[in-house]
Amino acid sequence: MTTEVRKVCEIVYRTDLYPRINHDPALVQRYAGNLEMLPAIEVNQHNELIDGWHRWTAHRKADAETINVKVTPTKSESEFLKLAIERNSNHGKQLEESDKKSMAIRLYNAGAGESKEEIARVLSVTPRSISGYLSDIEKQLREERKQKIFDMWLACHTMDDIAGTTGIAKSSASEEITTLFDFGSLSKSEQSLANFAESEFVPQLYNIWTFAKKSNNVGHFGNSEQRIVDNLLYLYTEPFDIVVDPFAGGGSTIDVCKHRLRRYWISDRKPIPERESEIRKHDITVDGLPTLNKNWSNVSLTYLDPPYWRQAAGQYSNDPTDLANMPLEQFTETMVGLVKGIASKQSKGVIALLIQPTQWKTDNKQFADHVMDIVAGVGNKKLVLENRVSCPYSTEQYNAQQVTWAKENKKLLVLSRELIIWKIV
Repeated sequence: MTTEVRKVCEIVYRTDLYPRINHDPALVQRYAGNLEMLPAIEVNQHNELIDGWHRWTAHRKADAETINVKVTPTKSESEFLKLAIERNSNHGKQLEESDKKSMAIRLYNAGAGESKEEIARVLSVTPRSISGYLSDIEKQLREERKQKIFDMWLACHTMDDIAGTTGIAKSSASEEITTLFDFGSLSKSEQSLANFAESEFVPQLYNIWTFAKKSNNVGHFGNSEQRIVDNLLYLYTEPFDIVVDPFAGGGSTIDVCKHRLRRYWISDRKPIPERESEIRKHDITVDGLPTLNKNWSNVSLTYLDPPYWRQAAGQYSNDPTDLANMPLEQFTETMVGLVKGIASKQSKGVIALLIQPTQWKTDNKQFADHVMDIVAGVGNKKLVLENRVSCPYSTEQYNAQQVTWAKENKKLLVLSRELIIWKIV
């Protein structure tokens, strides 16, 4: 096969035919920094992606216009699926065991007449493994469907969405979900994680949260430390409560909520390509508060980690409606209005705002303590200031020139973030 060049936007990703179930956002980020080293992706004659989702998504993340491709013609969807599975089973980030089991069932049910031996070859496993995968297809399909329903329910999708995706009646989806509230039916390990009962978790006793090293796998400008969210879940939520995060960034809130069995509604004005299937596209400052499918009564935590105003200017966009690009007064008014608006919807729990004071240079270095201004502006009878937590950065945030300026002018550089927690009353 010869290598050709295609526009990145021309590549078609078919979720119904692509075998990868769990993508790796961290791998996409590594690839995005080394595009020139990546091998070509593989597509068919219709530019449909056969192999290379992580490489293609890395090009999208880096805003690349073109990508190298190898073209392999396919005659049918069954042939496409078989080829895609074979490629993903033998190189790159290989399919996990659960993925291979699911793909074996798909190949077997595709009606292409594939033998167990051929399916084993495609998946790079033994025929004995295939026999195990297919020993009770109906049971496995039910379990896969149940897991899909559970995952979509955790992500606060509607009954219509869940029924449409899983191909079952809306009433059947509702019946499945009622069983999910039976906390006692979960495994001991799931219950332990959901209740923060594992030995590795250390409860916070003080209002200073320090972290020696970032725990996030996915990097993103202004990324929240996962353990900040984890501590908030421990302090203010119960299993299956809903968490809202309208400034998703790298999606760390999703990872923590899944780990702790909290439901979540996560959005961003511009979801990162590697997580766009998980993060809703929604600009809360322009589009308004989400409806949450009438689930605001089940929200126990709204977590706000907005752009830290001037220091984030231009990092996300050049749009004047972007919080990072607004004048200071407008930024403050917008954040105050957002907190008040959420308080009018949320009937219990807390609203938590993580923000850093801003230093910026005009004729001299100026300082804006956003916390003081926002707290004063909120002044809502429905909100009681629960606590103020200091979350200092774990690493130096300033370059040598800024450090020199601080020494020469006898000024303190900001190295802390403040977590403001209001309780709904």
